[in-house]
Amino acid sequence: MYTVLIAENEPWVLKGIVQMVKTAGEEFEVVGECSNGEEAWSMIQEVWPMLVITDIMMPELDGLSLIKRIAEHRIPLVSVIISGYDNFQYAQKAMTYGVSDYLLKPVEFETMTEALNRSKEKLESLKDLNDYIVKFQSLLDNSQGLAVDAVMHKQRQFIESILRLHLLNRNARVGLLNMMEHKLKNLMNEFGLDFTDVPKYQSGDDASTLKYYMTLLEKWYLGFPGTPKTSMPAAIAESCRYIDANYKTNLSLTDMANLTNFSVSHFSALFKKHTGSSLVSYVNRLRVDEAKKLLRTTSYAVSEIADIVGYSSTPYFTRVFKALAGVAPLEYRKRMGS
Repeated sequence: MYTVLIAENEPWVLKGIVQMVKTAGEEFEVVGECSNGEEAWSMIQEVWPMLVITDIMMPELDGLSLIKRIAEHRIPLVSVIISGYDNFQYAQKAMTYGVSDYLLKPVEFETMTEALNRSKEKLESLKDLNDYIVKFQSLLDNSQGLAVDAVMHKQRQFIESILRLHLLNRNARVGLLNMMEHKLKNLMNEFGLDFTDVPKYQSGDDASTLKYYMTLLEKWYLGFPGTPKTSMPAAIAESCRYIDANYKTNLSLTDMANLTNFSVSHFSALFKKHTGSSLVSYVNRLRVDEAKKLLRTTSYAVSEIADIVGYSSTPYFTRVFKALAGVAPLEYRKRMGS
């Protein structure tokens, strides 16, 4: 399964691209739809897609700037640019950032399908890396309430497994470490935790690299508030009630920002600050909790349960379920004796 995030500011064009990707093959799963570059950047760090398809002209952060930011952070993903301009300089600059394809509007279904097929070889090489990303997010999401020693032991094992990647793919290792660092520092900033006293590791020195990330993780975990220290703003409380009632539908950061009259970035930061979770993680936990209930109390097939709780792809649902529950859905049902 190749996870795809699509960024396009024109709603009708966005809808069309989403439909094209879904029709191109069941191995492609759309996990995010964004209307601007900043929202796309925030969502990349939440859902960590394998493929990003982005328009070049968007508000807040344009497509080229988004691709440049991805390249600078060496995030391991494949990117495709869509543009209304047959501009050689745009295309040339996009290629310097490692863009897989540069498509001109209006994009025909055949053109999109060919681009997706061309990306498969690169995407296949990212599968194992994507598993690392999902596991890291799971470790962050499921560490609350655990003993410090237990959390640090799991994180040490995980970081050591990434450090061993240099034997196969040094760029992959650097990209994963950069993503982890960016994620942790964002979390710490949002909760007012200071990390400026943590000395940067020496590149190529595994011991100092391990120490650096373990120190960051320990600071985050020890400083993470179990409950918010300030009362939850009414807008965020209302958002939570709305999400609790509508988590089975497609909910985007843009939708929720519009509901609260906040910007996408401001809503995202406030929501995480007061719930301790990103919007995607919050929704996934609600869906997985409902899926657990259905697995225990019904005889529905896993594909039916995936659809009921809001996932259009059974493989993607299984992956999310396993990341949060620790076992695959059928194994969970078996253990629960249903």
